[in-house]
Amino acid sequence: MFRMHTPSAFPDLPIAQALTQQLHAIEAGWPTPRVRRLHLPRRDTAAGQHDAEFCAIELDDGAFGLSYVLLNHTLDALLATAETSALPLAGADPMALARRLIDGDAVERALALAAINAMTDSVWRRIGYEPPEAGNSLGDIALTAHDHLGMIGFFPPLVRRVAEAGGRLSVVEMDEAMVLRQRERFPGVTIGLDRTLLTPCNAVVGTSTMLLNDTLDAMLAAAPNATRFALIGPSAGLWPDALFARGVTLLGGTRVTDGPGFEQALAKGDSWSAVTRKFAIARDAWPGWQALTGVN
Repeated sequence: MFRMHTPSAFPDLPIAQALTQQLHAIEAGWPTPRVRRLHLPRRDTAAGQHDAEFCAIELDDGAFGLSYVLLNHTLDALLATAETSALPLAGADPMALARRLIDGDAVERALALAAINAMTDSVWRRIGYEPPEAGNSLGDIALTAHDHLGMIGFFPPLVRRVAEAGGRLSVVEMDEAMVLRQRERFPGVTIGLDRTLLTPCNAVVGTSTMLLNDTLDAMLAAAPNATRFALIGPSAGLWPDALFARGVTLLGGTRVTDGPGFEQALAKGDSWSAVTRKFAIARDAWPGWQALTGVN
């Protein structure tokens, strides 16, 4: 049984630096294996299939880390680079990749987040930590008629759940074309580019893409009335301490449970559901990285 611990992980540093500093500290007790290879999705996966939106870094011990790759043509760049190698990134130092989250370009940041998630998964496997299974696909978010939910990025299933609960919904998007499309699709929902739409919300859910475009701190600041702030998505497979210290209250990610099966599903553009497991870690139940790793 892991005891609970008040989270504190370099809260005075920018988020990317906090995450990499924590990994560096953990590596002192739990050295990270090298990269086995980079896994990429099919270029011709049907639009709308989430499998086509993520890459995965696999380490030599079988750990996996996922990252979103549809920002700034990242996927096209990765696919073009991978054509020159049968085993892209094989033998690379994942810590060196992770540091590029601080000042890398879009492709380097995507690989950095995948490396951070893989390094986390590797230690979790070795210490026997199993994050709690998520009760639903949206990070265990429970809604009532009294809730005003802020959504960062668009989750159509969550729109329906808010409507069923009778609550209010405000959506912040980063892309104007996406705003126009979703306004046409959901004319009764408040959707815009202005992050001040989050100000009256008492609950917020956003994708882990905020770690790639470095908007998490700004979104947290834009939601001063939120008592619940969930960060979810396949890219959210990392140590949550630095996130919890900033105000995130729940981390909902995805772990690969069948490596060969996942590799095949990703390559074919098939569903991951049978080869992955969704988890949800609540801030008030998190033991803390030092308690889990034994690193002082």
